[in-house]
Amino acid sequence: MNVGAIVGAALRGRPSFAAHLIRGTGGHGGPPLQLLRLWLVVAIVLSSFSIIAAQEDQGFEGFMHGIRANAVNGDVNYRRNDAKFPLEPGLKLEKGDFIETSPNAHAELLLQPGNYLRVAGDTELQIINDEHDRMRLKLNRGTVTIEILSKENLGSFYSSYEARYLIRLLTPDAAVFMGEPGVFRISATPNRPTELIVRNGSAVMRGQHVKAKHRAVVSKENITITEIDSKIEDAFDVWARERAESLVRTNKELKKSPAWSKKQKEGQEASVNVAEEEGPTSSPLIVSAKPGTVNFADEGVEFSHKANEWQALTAKTNLQTGDHLRTDANSFAELELFPDMHFRLATSSQAVFEQLSNDAVSVKIVSGSAILDVARFDRKKAPQITMAGASTSATIAESGNYRIDVHAITVRDGKVTFKERSVGACRTIMGEAVSDCDKKRSDDFDYWSYYRGEGEYSNGFSMAGFMAKVRRARFRLTGFWFQLPGETSYTFVPFTSEIYRSPYGGNYSTALMPRRRLNRVNREVFRTPRLPGTKKIPSEP
Repeated sequence: MNVGAIVGAALRGRPSFAAHLIRGTGGHGGPPLQLLRLWLVVAIVLSSFSIIAAQEDQGFEGFMHGIRANAVNGDVNYRRNDAKFPLEPGLKLEKGDFIETSPNAHAELLLQPGNYLRVAGDTELQIINDEHDRMRLKLNRGTVTIEILSKENLGSFYSSYEARYLIRLLTPDAAVFMGEPGVFRISATPNRPTELIVRNGSAVMRGQHVKAKHRAVVSKENITITEIDSKIEDAFDVWARERAESLVRTNKELKKSPAWSKKQKEGQEASVNVAEEEGPTSSPLIVSAKPGTVNFADEGVEFSHKANEWQALTAKTNLQTGDHLRTDANSFAELELFPDMHFRLATSSQAVFEQLSNDAVSVKIVSGSAILDVARFDRKKAPQITMAGASTSATIAESGNYRIDVHAITVRDGKVTFKERSVGACRTIMGEAVSDCDKKRSDDFDYWSYYRGEGEYSNGFSMAGFMAKVRRARFRLTGFWFQLPGETSYTFVPFTSEIYRSPYGGNYSTALMPRRRLNRVNREVFRTPRLPGTKKIPSEP
């Protein structure tokens, strides 16, 4: 029933209603008795339907996408389009926004559900991309801490580690990659090197894994890693830990909420209404027949059909023979040349597609580096695939992993044809010479390519396709941000009964079951193998 229609009908039955509202005709200038009765009826109707609506809608409102402010302590502002405003809890931030804190001020931001970013005093942070599957932030100065929750599974069906989306934080002289549960503190001070402190978990900087209870400091082209005493904390560390503990408590208090407790007593299944704020993405199982489909492109990736006419590369871009592709200092790109064959371009790189058709593909690296990951290759059916640097070229002969630098082609796995000779795995071609390769992979591009997925998963399917599927499923089934009535901040609520644990301690034990029962077929997990040439990654806390 429509409350507005009921009120409208009542008004239409009193043609002089509007006039009475304006001048009144009762004693002492007050409203007439009939009007008072009408107001009373309308009030009762509105109150009744409000109660009915509340009883019928037992769902919760939450969100999963974007970045929002969650807690502010002290003088904190955000800049948008050259204007500055005070930062308030609940504010949805946008791409390009800057967060600025005064000395001794703190702020907390919500990233993907279950992930928090906390900002220390005298810090400037920029949001480059707020999408859950390509989140990228830039720390211009100051200090931030990122908390990523871990998942304690209740059944042996699950692996101890699930594929997560990567959070990338850029500084003036480095990039930090975080894709595992833990607590990560990053500091960027003008005229001083970037510092990464891993209190819990494992992160990657300059291609090297930094384990728990270790500090990494950028040193020219390398990093220096030392152990730390994790018990030593400053005021910002204490505030971050107290915030984490408070959010766990808030989650537990949800069990006392009338809506939650009522449904539990009645044996009902709770529901949540979550707005879809990001545009739909294509399914990893749908493969384009046209070579060169754009799978991934950071801001800063461009292409050109004609010389010096550069345009932003997007998922809708149709690359052609003769096109150039380039990346800036902090951006990556991934193309699907053919099903289960991925071409990735590193930062500060440029490639030209001398041929790009179903009959042949020929790519030359003009600057920087690229990786071609071939999960499936049928020599009888596949077109000719040629990779080239400044002075060296080779043709792909079987499935494998190939890195192409300006002055070298490295066959990490697989086989190529070079000057009518076969060159197998772990060999490097440089000019006319062929030598053994370095098995160690030690730069950020190698790690990012590995994260995207390399090689074959099973039955000829690529690891890249499998990982994309698992990550999408995991994000849909993780949880959402929920604000308890009367509170100013949100907390994380898992969708399912599995327990999510804060690396600071404590479990998010209040979970919400979705309306649609989980299909165990979709609850796939994958234990990430360690990156070749690196030390073993520690397991989840």
